[in-house]
Amino acid sequence: MGNLFVSLRNAAGALKVFERGAGVVQSNVANASTPGYAKQVQVLTAMPMDLDRGLPGGVASGGTLDLRNAYAEATVRQRATASGYADERRAQLEQLEPLYDIGKDSGLGGAINRFFQSFAALTVAPNDLAARQVVLDRADSLARSFQSMASGIVQAQRSAEQALTARVGELNQKLEEIVAINRIFREDFRAQNDPGLQARLHNLLEDVSQLAGVSVLKREDGSVALYLGGQTLLTSGDRTYPLTVDLSNPAGAEIRDAEGNPVAAQFSGGRIQALLEMRNSILPQRMAELDELARTLADDVNALLAGGVDMDGNPPSQGLFAYNSALGVARTLARTTMTARELPAADPSAPGGNGVAVRVAELAQQRRIQGYNFVQFYAVQASGVGRQVAEARESASVSRQLELQARQFREEIQRVNLDEEAVMLMQFQRAYEAAAQMIRVLDEMTQTLLGLIR
Repeated sequence: MGNLFVSLRNAAGALKVFERGAGVVQSNVANASTPGYAKQVQVLTAMPMDLDRGLPGGVASGGTLDLRNAYAEATVRQRATASGYADERRAQLEQLEPLYDIGKDSGLGGAINRFFQSFAALTVAPNDLAARQVVLDRADSLARSFQSMASGIVQAQRSAEQALTARVGELNQKLEEIVAINRIFREDFRAQNDPGLQARLHNLLEDVSQLAGVSVLKREDGSVALYLGGQTLLTSGDRTYPLTVDLSNPAGAEIRDAEGNPVAAQFSGGRIQALLEMRNSILPQRMAELDELARTLADDVNALLAGGVDMDGNPPSQGLFAYNSALGVARTLARTTMTARELPAADPSAPGGNGVAVRVAELAQQRRIQGYNFVQFYAVQASGVGRQVAEARESASVSRQLELQARQFREEIQRVNLDEEAVMLMQFQRAYEAAAQMIRVLDEMTQTLLGLIR
């Protein structure tokens, strides 16, 4: 009779195990679409069976197995870092592209052409006040074109700074959320096995990886420590070490750690690195090229006009263009107050002639800047921006595809397959029914045995 009671006990234990297994299947099905969720598997363990030694066997729960794969998660984070960098770079460069209009009669290139064409027209009628006024009007239009482009680049710099500040703030917020989960893990070690918390944690790690390349170190208590570029500590246990953006230096933006040390060089991928490169490298380079073009053109034109005389035979008292180097050549380039009558279009040796006007008109074809004439130099810079945008778009597309492949690889390992869950549920159902039938049979046998004893 003792064996019957043991068998009843084992069958009842089996019912609990199969009920637990059905609960795991139910949780998997319910979370099949939950971001970051990894499939859970109920482990069944056979108990020792040796009837001669009083070991009746049976089944026991071996716990729940989490199919989350550390390598697959690390690969996704790595691809997310590269994808975040490429996508942010593309978005920032696309804002710069409209500034570089390469139309023949539009944009800065068109303004340069029209300016020199007005001098070419002046050579035909050097003493025509209307033609002289056209020169002044085209000079004014050219200066405004330089100012407009410079303002666009400055606006792009400010936009990059605002985006950089927002991204760093977003990173700090994600770090705070990760630390909140770390606290839960440290307060209750069983929370490490909570698939919901694990899903939240890995979603946050992916979000952080989109912003910056980080190294993730998992500790024995379940908490994670994050290091920027493998060097600067960002989180440890229940503490965060936030980053700050320093925009006080006009030469470029800087990121500082919790102790005020510069850490911009430690960024290896992610949206923040793309913004740093845009603000500190790409945009300053474009502004320097624009300033070089504006300075060379203005100085060359002013130098030629300085050697001429106006309609009254007087040398000029000022140049056609003026600028402030300290505030930016292109940004401050402007036409002076020179009047049409004061425009020095003639040589001193031939007052009333067109000698200087001819030389200024010919300046348009001379290779005055890095082996190019003025329009060619602008075209080279514009094509460079277009090439950068095209490369950024292609890189972003490739990075997205690689990230998608990494996610698909991870899903093949740890995602919930509804067909598999349906099979598992049927198996648990049949096992449960069999164990229940076993209990009914054992109950009948026990009742019969008790009846015989009475």
